Amino acid sequence: MAEQDDMPFYQKPEWADVVPIPQDDGPNPLVPIAYTKEYSTTMDYFRAMCRAQEKSERALDLTKIVIELSPSHYTVWYYRQQLLKELNKDLKEELEWIEWMVNEHPKSYQIWHHRQVVVGRIAQSLLPHNTTTTTTTLTTAQSTEAAFSFDDLPEAQKTAAQELVKSELEFIAESLEDDTKNYHAWSYRQWVLAHFGLGPWWVEELAYTEELIGKDVRNNSAWNQRYFVVTNGPGGLTEEGVQREVQFAKSNIEKTPSNESPWVYLTGVLRKGNHSVTEIKEFCEGLLSVPRANFSPFVHATLLDIYEVEAKEKRSAASVEKAKEEAIMLAEKVDNIRSKYWNWRKTQLQKIDVVA
Repeated sequence: MAEQDDMPFYQKPEWADVVPIPQDDGPNPLVPIAYTKEYSTTMDYFRAMCRAQEKSERALDLTKIVIELSPSHYTVWYYRQQLLKELNKDLKEELEWIEWMVNEHPKSYQIWHHRQVVVGRIAQSLLPHNTTTTTTTLTTAQSTEAAFSFDDLPEAQKTAAQELVKSELEFIAESLEDDTKNYHAWSYRQWVLAHFGLGPWWVEELAYTEELIGKDVRNNSAWNQRYFVVTNGPGGLTEEGVQREVQFAKSNIEKTPSNESPWVYLTGVLRKGNHSVTEIKEFCEGLLSVPRANFSPFVHATLLDIYEVEAKEKRSAASVEKAKEEAIMLAEKVDNIRSKYWNWRKTQLQKIDVVA
């Protein structure tokens, strides 16, 4: 029995009826790919499965063999998804295998997408019969259509949805511990949050981002995730939310004034909440008295923006002069690698119509 387990699948009796289809590279391939014999033979059998459109257990086993040899082979992933549906396989077991694959290949987009497909099918099974799906207008790298309105689900389905979301978020968090900036993991996390509707997990996600930022204030992925949560969660970005997030960003800027992430977050929240950047003028000017902040290009760049806005709104010559000083500071001292840009910004200030 052990000997047969070690035997290549295509040498086993149950595969004797399959005629493998070799890859056709034409009569004189210019630069043929040097596949291993194992991979080449396996793909020959997979082509035979595809041509016959065979939907069987052995075809499903074959997709697993191919994927473990080449995790980025999207055609095989798609065929596997068809087989899982046709054979009515236990999707919870599929999730266990995907978890193993993610641990082996955390940066493979195809693996994360496959998990999204599988979890999406599990989510669909939670819907009561004849329920019309709803959608959200969220935009991420992956589709963020909500499978249902969480509040409209029966209690049993609500519990099941919460358990599934909790399980997926914990799984993603474990993966992010190894690489906090895994783009595919973060994209999938946003999909999970959105796909299951506006449930209680959004509040927990805000706390999760705060925890990550507390551990590493320079984790730009966590800042990006926080912005996603506050702008797309239940109720959107309210006035109360703007004030809370502005204070959150300020407190982190004070810790690391030369860290770009909280500056981008701060100005992004203000813009999204229809607030003017001039509202943080006093905060930014106060940082100039802090030696390490005075050499932060982000402090001076934000002040340049603030003074420029003031100059345009109030037609203030004094604000133009302050903006010029910031442009010169940036070009000559704190960010001279981009001196041409800051000098250009200075020339644009001359075009502002001011009151003499």
